[in-house]
Amino acid sequence: MSFSTPFPTRSLRKILITTLPLIGILIQTGNAAAQDRRRIQANDLYRIQTASSIALSPDGSQVAYLVTQIDSVDNTYYRHIWLADVAGGEPRQLTRGKVRDGAPAWSPDGTRIAFVSGRGADGPQIYILPLNGGEAWQVTDLENGAFGPVWSPNGDKILFGSTLTNEELAEEASEADATEESEAVDAAMFGSMATIRNWLSKNAEQGEPAVITRLNFQGERGLDPIESWAHIYELDLDTEETKRLTDGPHDFYAQSYSPDGRRILFAAEISEDVHPDYVQKSDLYVMDADGSNRRLIGVAGYVSFNPQWSPDGSRIAFAARDTLEPSATSTHVGVIEIDASGVAGEVTWVSRSLDRSINQYHWASDGESIYFSAGVHGTIPIYRAPVGDGEVRQVVSGERGVQSFDLAGETLAYSISEPANPSEIYVANADGVNERRVTDLNTGWLSGVYVQPHAGFWYRSFDGKRVQGWVIEPVGYEPGSQYPLAVEMHGGPHVMWGPGEASMWHEFQLLAANGYVVLYTNPRGSGGYGYDFKLQIQRAWGEGPMRDVLTAADSIVARGFIDEDRMVVTGGSYAGYLTAYLVGNDHRFAAAVAQRGVYDLAVFFGEGNAWQLVRWEFDAYPWEDPDILRQESPMTYAHLIETPLLIIHSDRDLRTGVSQSEMLYRTLKVLERPVEYARYPREGHDLSRSGEPLLRIDRLLRILEFFDRYAAEH
Repeated sequence: MSFSTPFPTRSLRKILITTLPLIGILIQTGNAAAQDRRRIQANDLYRIQTASSIALSPDGSQVAYLVTQIDSVDNTYYRHIWLADVAGGEPRQLTRGKVRDGAPAWSPDGTRIAFVSGRGADGPQIYILPLNGGEAWQVTDLENGAFGPVWSPNGDKILFGSTLTNEELAEEASEADATEESEAVDAAMFGSMATIRNWLSKNAEQGEPAVITRLNFQGERGLDPIESWAHIYELDLDTEETKRLTDGPHDFYAQSYSPDGRRILFAAEISEDVHPDYVQKSDLYVMDADGSNRRLIGVAGYVSFNPQWSPDGSRIAFAARDTLEPSATSTHVGVIEIDASGVAGEVTWVSRSLDRSINQYHWASDGESIYFSAGVHGTIPIYRAPVGDGEVRQVVSGERGVQSFDLAGETLAYSISEPANPSEIYVANADGVNERRVTDLNTGWLSGVYVQPHAGFWYRSFDGKRVQGWVIEPVGYEPGSQYPLAVEMHGGPHVMWGPGEASMWHEFQLLAANGYVVLYTNPRGSGGYGYDFKLQIQRAWGEGPMRDVLTAADSIVARGFIDEDRMVVTGGSYAGYLTAYLVGNDHRFAAAVAQRGVYDLAVFFGEGNAWQLVRWEFDAYPWEDPDILRQESPMTYAHLIETPLLIIHSDRDLRTGVSQSEMLYRTLKVLERPVEYARYPREGHDLSRSGEPLLRIDRLLRILEFFDRYAAEH
């Protein structure tokens, strides 16, 4: 089958799925162990299962979690709730079917689990599943769906969120006009201005046309012209009555009851004097359980979010970011005392001494310390920090990454991604000892394939700065032989890759299975190395990170097992930017693939929904400093590109904007440079992570074929 074949029909998809093991450029090895194991293939994507949303029962004896798997026939994802005993035994599946369940939340007595599911015809709603037997039943029925269930302390109520438009908030929404469409048009043509405005308003509500008046009008895959707001609701399980507790054109979220059930804590973006489009700061609030007497808990100079009550209700923990430097700044955990009237004391910063950005956190059961995860040097450990003394120590560590975790009593439960396995769940004591795996999501099929380890190293870059990288040897590697080198670069720009990076597990292993040495690094600007390291690329996205990556490639070439004529490079999002920038300034690579990138920063300001990165990262709007944006844009150097380039973008990518790829492609095509453009239908920016499975496989094989076309051994 040709790699230029259009997207196949449903019947042809089944044929393709069954024949994918034949597609690829697999090298042979003389190792006798090859008879027992095979190499990773593109369609192993269908075998990977991932665990998320870890939730321990209140007594810490059981762990509920979500398992996401891909259905090869339906070409889609399904997500179900599973349950495992911490003490051991076979996990059991709690929900089934062609559904995507989410957000499992235990009742205080541990007998029920509330969760969100779109299994009904009315969109995502909240369901309750009894653990003593029986089917889950639906408990919400809101037109705009429901999300984020949180139980009251005695289990008789549930807080949750739902969205409302301005019209719905004002209760101005009315039933559709029964007048025939032709009559409505006639009325608009010849009626009063009030009639005309009413008709135009109804058209706009249907998106015909989309009438845009807001600043952030782009979603991920389509326009988002109508403002809507997340509000907090309460469901009384005894009376089955639902009431809204918040009001106004503001977003309210991360709600929770105080331990005594008398107050509700939440975060919100509220500013009475600023239009919501321009509100850049969220704060913490407390209100009475009936929604009255709302009080602000202000933390000056910080965006505050994800608040949590301490076990005794006397303190609040929260996550916060500095408002002065919104892009490279780190997220830290703070703790603040609060009295019965809602008056807050001084903030105690719990994680700041680590100088890393935290991902997730939980109170310890005694309320004396905070557990949190954070990216550090390519790994994502769990830390414990006693409140007040600033001491931070790892309790779960290793060359791996914690993707999700929970804490109950003396039990920790967490999902891990590591080179040997993309996703499994482990439990341990609260101090991190006696770790044991409680799932076998991927161990079965992985026992029959080659899985390559990651070898970390540090090197001095062009200016002496220490940078970290990793190398993955190809399957069948033999000392003394030479291999092609595939350089993979991460996006962000302030994310971090390492042995615990789940999103790249399959792609890295597929390249190694097809004979490539894989190199990836965390160049300056990456997370996991402190604030100053991230700030190194302020107004300097291009040259510094490029030279860090090239220095790493040079260091691997110097080891003697790389064929310098067979080196390739790729990256997506910011790394799509960096790929194009690199090949416009350096010509050592045999081929490159630039994916979903930003290539003209001034255009990105107008086209991408991540447009604020222009101001945050370059401290200027396009009209204020056009020279810096032109200097740092890959399009400025596009006429110098000689490297064969495959450009990948998706039709509905509104994060970086699809015209970015069109401009780069057209420029190179006019210049008659070797360039191809793969444009994926129906997908947005996250094609490689959560797109249609068969399109994800096409992308992997298309990259592999393009690399092999130019980097195959001659």
